[in-house]
Amino acid sequence: MEEEKKEGPLEKWKPAVSMVLVQAFLSGMFLLSKVVITDGMFIFALLTYRSLFGALFILPFAFFYERGAWRKLDLKSLIWITFNAFIGYAVPMSLCFYGLQDTTSSYTIIFVNLIPVATYILALIFRMETLRLRTLPGSLKIIGTLTCFGGTILVSLYKGRVLHLWPAVVARHHQVLQQNASGTNQLRDKGLVGIILKRDRKTWQLGWNLQLLAILYTGSFATAGKYSLNSYAVQKRGPSYPPMFNALSVVFTTILGSLLLGDAITIGSILGVIFIIGGLYLFLFAKGKDLQCGDDREDKSAV
Repeated sequence: MEEEKKEGPLEKWKPAVSMVLVQAFLSGMFLLSKVVITDGMFIFALLTYRSLFGALFILPFAFFYERGAWRKLDLKSLIWITFNAFIGYAVPMSLCFYGLQDTTSSYTIIFVNLIPVATYILALIFRMETLRLRTLPGSLKIIGTLTCFGGTILVSLYKGRVLHLWPAVVARHHQVLQQNASGTNQLRDKGLVGIILKRDRKTWQLGWNLQLLAILYTGSFATAGKYSLNSYAVQKRGPSYPPMFNALSVVFTTILGSLLLGDAITIGSILGVIFIIGGLYLFLFAKGKDLQCGDDREDKSAV
């Protein structure tokens, strides 16, 4: 009770503002990454420098707030952290950015927002979750998953009419794309193995240009800032709170991508986004009900 009295109006809004900032950071990351990748930047260099700068930015906070936590790490924990970093970050982000070079930033971030649903499907396959169709949360999870799946098919297969919202910006962007076409083609060389083994020093050199800005931004805001703000929101509102704001990144990226980069907005993409966001919120609502029921069971068992 005392903590609730001490928490003023500004404190109550901090988690929500933090999550809005996280979604804005992610939108900026995909937009900047799209520009520098189209300009010919080596994707693995971008990811490597992003991780390096992100670690450097977050290291002082980790040292100050969790100074003695490293003593709790053992060999098993380090192995799991390394495995998770490889499977959960390096591989998916590499695939995501290689897809980004041939699509738009708004198209890419739509599929990034399907991570909670994909996690649920994998949990079902590995029997870490049960369907429970006879319960309301279980039924809503299935409906939400199918709705998201239908939305992805709609976005991928149906385009429809193009909405020309900012024709002047689109026209300028077409000229930029023509100038950068050679830079994009240089990335499509001799397959994935040749790209991974690319050892040319020029691909790893940094200069005072947009590539350096993209690395600093993605390392500081989209990596260190995102993880810090997500941790704060989870601590204040629980693990189901941050995903509730995922739809904002789709809205931000779609609008800014169309305004700044000239990305086409089609009827199919709008309908697909509506389906995906609707299905995602159904799924998150059901997941929140599950967590609430779990807490109620723990309280009853404690009594």
